[in-house]
Amino acid sequence: MSAGSPITVLISALGGEGGGVLAGWIADAAVAEGLHAQRTSIPGVAQRTGATTYYLEILPHADAGRGPGKPVLALNPAPGRVDVLIGTELLETARMVQTGYATPDRTVLIGVVRRVYTVAEKASMGDGRLDPDRLEAIVERYSKTALLGDLGAIAQAAGSHLNAVLLGALAGSGTLPIPPDRYRDAIRAGAKAVESNLRGFEAGLAFARTGRTGPAPAAETEDAVRPVPEAWSLYPEGALPMIEAGSQRLADYQDDAYVALYADRLKRFAGRPGADAAFLSELARILALRMAFEDTIRVAQLKLTAARLEQVRAEAGARSGEIVDVIEYMKPGPEELFSLLPPALARRALAFLAGRGWDTWSIPMNVTATRFGGFIRLKTLASLRGWRRRTLRYADEQAWIEHWLDLIDRTLAVDPDAAREVVAIGGLVKGYADTHKRGRRNFDRIVARVVEPALAGDLPAPAFADAVLNARLAALKDPEGTALDETIRSLWASLAPDRQAAE
Repeated sequence: MSAGSPITVLISALGGEGGGVLAGWIADAAVAEGLHAQRTSIPGVAQRTGATTYYLEILPHADAGRGPGKPVLALNPAPGRVDVLIGTELLETARMVQTGYATPDRTVLIGVVRRVYTVAEKASMGDGRLDPDRLEAIVERYSKTALLGDLGAIAQAAGSHLNAVLLGALAGSGTLPIPPDRYRDAIRAGAKAVESNLRGFEAGLAFARTGRTGPAPAAETEDAVRPVPEAWSLYPEGALPMIEAGSQRLADYQDDAYVALYADRLKRFAGRPGADAAFLSELARILALRMAFEDTIRVAQLKLTAARLEQVRAEAGARSGEIVDVIEYMKPGPEELFSLLPPALARRALAFLAGRGWDTWSIPMNVTATRFGGFIRLKTLASLRGWRRRTLRYADEQAWIEHWLDLIDRTLAVDPDAAREVVAIGGLVKGYADTHKRGRRNFDRIVARVVEPALAGDLPAPAFADAVLNARLAALKDPEGTALDETIRSLWASLAPDRQAAE
């Protein structure tokens, strides 16, 4: 920035985050300091499908712009000419960097490391989330100074809004020639939620000066450490964190006996050639997820957790003592309902519905979880956890898990690399209803057309692992399975000449 040129500030925010209020505070503080300031905005689409940007230009000297004519300032930011970039969401901040607004020799970047996942990330058939560490590295690389932190958590702890914390972080960065008191005055002049916004401002100011996002976590005492079961000594140390996490999930999901079943299933692979820490850790992760399958009982249980209700209150900005109603919109179909029955009875009921074309109907249900009637309905469903072992869904899931583990066992004996891929295809099966059906269908195709032929010797041994890997990646490309079918056809077409030559 050359002498006399304006300081440029670009704010990238999602809809409803108060980015316009933040830009207004900055402009008001600059004007109160006697500086010439101008702000513009480009509205986007709210609710995550687009971002809204706000742009300010501030002349850095009080006597600037006091000549015979007013200075002419730009209405839009120019790549490579942004002095301060403020981002309320990590991916949106990275997009601003990608566009070229941030530069390593000029830009001070103030950003929130939290993620609000895009529609594409949520809709992915696998784990479609972008790597946050990589996004942070990009943001830091292409900025002169980067103040990154969980400012959302700071705002929540202060009982404030994110925009007030960002204003404090901007003041603490010292980038603009505006003293902190001017920002405080701008907040007071707004006359809305003054006390909470001032608390957020002070928290952001402290963050910029200390780099801390909150108090350090208390050291875990010896009494608080959960004892590691003796059986865990069978496993490499690198696999223990995931095994322990899986055990905790299943204890919450069902009971200690279910955790013991989890341990027994893992034990069959302990010490096997090729079953190293990475192999066992991934097996423990996917096995725990599949054993904690999402049936109607589990869905009801999760909707009533205190952590979830507190999260909803925090996102709604509810103050202490304020009533927040949480309405759950559900649409269970025949499988979700009848899978709670014993296997024989459930199968007869589902066959009866399918025979009459009623297997696609569903029941729309709006349940207010925070009111007595809705709470009792969900609590009653959640209390059926002890009944779960008698249900059709439980029987089907346990049979599938044993089939999957048997495939891993057989594959590990002949090709450890391929066994890792057979572990990974277990992750295709998840969720419930149509999502669960698609995953099972893709899993069955890969097993029938790739894994079993390879184990039978119909597929060259060197191609085993790559074939399963390519099939799994193809299964994640589209819900219809078109890419998977094409990949499998291509695999066998490429092997046809070799098979003919062998014959």
